[in-house]
Amino acid sequence: MISDKKHIHQLASLLLQKGITNVVISPGSRNAPLINTFYGLPEFSCTNVVDERSAAYFAIGMALALKKPVVVVCTSGTAAINYGPAIAEAFYQKIPLVVITADRPRRWVDQADGQTVRQENLFTNHALKSVNLLETERPDDLRLNNLLINEALNLILSSSAGPVHINIPLDEPLYGLVESELPSFRNIQCAKSEQHITLPELKKLAERWNASTKKMIIVGQLSPDEELNELVSQLAEDAGTIVLAEHITNLNSPHLLKVIDPVIAAIPKDYIIDFQPDILLTFGEQIVSKRLKLLIRAHQPSEHWHISAGAEHTDTYNSLSEVITTDALSFLKDFVPEVKNSGSTYRETWKAIESKAIQLQDVFLGNAPFCDLTASRLIASHIPGQSVVHLGNSSSVRLMQMFHPGNGVSYFGNRGTSGIDGSLSTAVGFALYSGAVNTIVLGELSFFYDSNALMNKYFPANLRIIVLNNGGGNIFRMIGGPRQSPALKEHFVAEHDYKAEGLAKAFNIPYLKAENPNELSETLNTIFAPGFSGPVILEVLTNGELSAQVFQNCFEQLKK
Repeated sequence: MISDKKHIHQLASLLLQKGITNVVISPGSRNAPLINTFYGLPEFSCTNVVDERSAAYFAIGMALALKKPVVVVCTSGTAAINYGPAIAEAFYQKIPLVVITADRPRRWVDQADGQTVRQENLFTNHALKSVNLLETERPDDLRLNNLLINEALNLILSSSAGPVHINIPLDEPLYGLVESELPSFRNIQCAKSEQHITLPELKKLAERWNASTKKMIIVGQLSPDEELNELVSQLAEDAGTIVLAEHITNLNSPHLLKVIDPVIAAIPKDYIIDFQPDILLTFGEQIVSKRLKLLIRAHQPSEHWHISAGAEHTDTYNSLSEVITTDALSFLKDFVPEVKNSGSTYRETWKAIESKAIQLQDVFLGNAPFCDLTASRLIASHIPGQSVVHLGNSSSVRLMQMFHPGNGVSYFGNRGTSGIDGSLSTAVGFALYSGAVNTIVLGELSFFYDSNALMNKYFPANLRIIVLNNGGGNIFRMIGGPRQSPALKEHFVAEHDYKAEGLAKAFNIPYLKAENPNELSETLNTIFAPGFSGPVILEVLTNGELSAQVFQNCFEQLKK
């Protein structure tokens, strides 16, 4: 049994023909034709998540794990608006979501009708494309709907990954059903285009690259890609090249510099010119390290090349000189064979300061009290190899990236917009479709903010939730400005005494806590032991003021 509405048949048919079959549904009445159709067709795999804000982040996690588009469907009104934060995240991370919002008929917008808001083009600024289907079923209207749906779905399946929004006005009655097979509708094909720079252009770039003795590659957030990792590793073998790649790049090689913030803090000011690159090559999405951004902005390269298939002029370091209009994998396949070893000491200059910084940090933390930083060090050392780690925003991602990544561990995080909302929901969606052990490390405000992620009947048994609870938003104690404000505790840190145990009980999830290093080591050994089954919440209780002080003292020690 499926809905009796023809434009819903049209949408479902085209989704199936284009291989988009995973659907996250939030309950509602206006979207009943969509629910009945997706649920009534066995080719679709439907998951129900009640909270729309959580559902959209859940879909992001699914799309990352499955590496293909995921559909999210909701009812009209504020339900649709609640998708906003996740859509922005998907836009900046280039994650393929098909966002379908049921709407009231146009004639009832702004007429004091219930659950009716201005939904047309609601996400224009953060969607690759927004289309509004016609609500009548005249042949000409169906023809136009067919064109709009094809265009939106083809765009999301092209190299321009990101969310598209399909808004569907639906008139009553909403619950009419028919017992028939889904009709077939015209599926417009769209060939993917592979962009390559010309050989003469490539030769010129290679000549400039090989002539330089100080080359830097900064990589932004990426999903794991073994082929790309191998090409970057080959580039990094050049002694005149240093590759800076945070955990969320999912790149690994002995020559890469992974622990960035402590290294930059340890660079002697009198020798800063030795670290300034002549050529900077960038690709990927966002980076976390503000220290790195400030360093390169203050000591700019002579040339900055940015690789972007969409030709985005991303000028993070105020030095952009050339946009290479292709994807990183295609470019490096052609470029790496042209690269020659410069015989310079530039990479060794960076690696020497890295070795010194890690040694100084280890000595400092060996004598430091139990706090966020020492707890993060313990957590990082216990992460199982070949597992998946999700990093919450604000303090959590910064703390965890101060230590070397685990062997074969993949790292994810909502760094497209860097908000604290949705980290847990994304991890739940990802873990559900991942065969590996998944761990999320996040602050307690992120955890409480996104606690509706726990309200999920599909909750995966392979997820370990580690909550760093320091009694507030401790990031504001770690950065300069808020520390001097008289409103620090109440309105920046938002101090509290909430604990996660009550939520764990409410959602029937096992709960553990740790308040010192011994307890933390013991609980980490428990939740990461082979054969441990079921999800778990581990709450790590620390002192916020002490944690901030230790963090500051660590960087002061590195600077000395």
